[in-house]
Amino acid sequence: MIQKIFDVISERLLRAREEPQNWLTYSGSYMSQRYSALQQINAANVKNLELQWVFQAQSLQKFETTPLVVDGIMYLTQSPNDVVALDAKTGRVFWVYHYATSPDSRPCCGIVNRGLAILGDTLFMATVDAHLVAVDARNGHAIWNNKLADAAAGYAMTMAPLVVKDKVIVGVAGGEYGIRGFIAAYEAHNGKEAWRFNTIPEPGEPGHETWHGDDWKHGSAAVWLTGSYDPDLNLTYWGTGNPGPDWNPGNGPATISIPIASWRLSPTPES
Repeated sequence: MIQKIFDVISERLLRAREEPQNWLTYSGSYMSQRYSALQQINAANVKNLELQWVFQAQSLQKFETTPLVVDGIMYLTQSPNDVVALDAKTGRVFWVYHYATSPDSRPCCGIVNRGLAILGDTLFMATVDAHLVAVDARNGHAIWNNKLADAAAGYAMTMAPLVVKDKVIVGVAGGEYGIRGFIAAYEAHNGKEAWRFNTIPEPGEPGHETWHGDDWKHGSAAVWLTGSYDPDLNLTYWGTGNPGPDWNPGNGPATISIPIASWRLSPTPES
């Protein structure tokens, strides 16, 4: 149990760059530069760094998480989908939340999770079996668990969610299995879907004419890295990739492209 008051409101996330001692989002700030403004370590003293503590992950899977740091507490994930809270100064573990991953999950490139998002006193984790889970940051107890897609059909999520205002935004991986990619936003307080954008247009939508036959149903355009957000324009930006199939000369020329797309977020009250 962590005895503290969390105040990670949306306004604080907007000003994350003003708190270089913390790391409140996956990319450090909405600009997604992943750049720390801390200056204690520099070219003159870096040679004097010494090991302070070690956290031993209880997993033999890939380790690609980017920890969040919130006022001295570090939150990270270990594969497949555990959340760990520890003391950033000493490495002491406060609690571990274990998520039971479905045996249907089959991400192409390893059982991996890249991190978390936080809003208020709630952490958000996307899972390799395509669930979105909310966890109490104080004690590691699950608050809600929402299934977003069918893991048996190849859908997965390996990214860290992005919190914007009172929404949690995620995208799905699974391009190697012929999914239809999407980005979706969910209400932070209950996990209810607010909107969904399919990354491949269906009949009647702009761009559908660029798809041959029914290829749009399984063309993938997966979204497996966390996007960014421009608060001035109220736009969120995400890259897509991994077309399905990745490369199949029998179907004609094929390339892997990574287009950049953006979506305007409708105004919502600050949480």
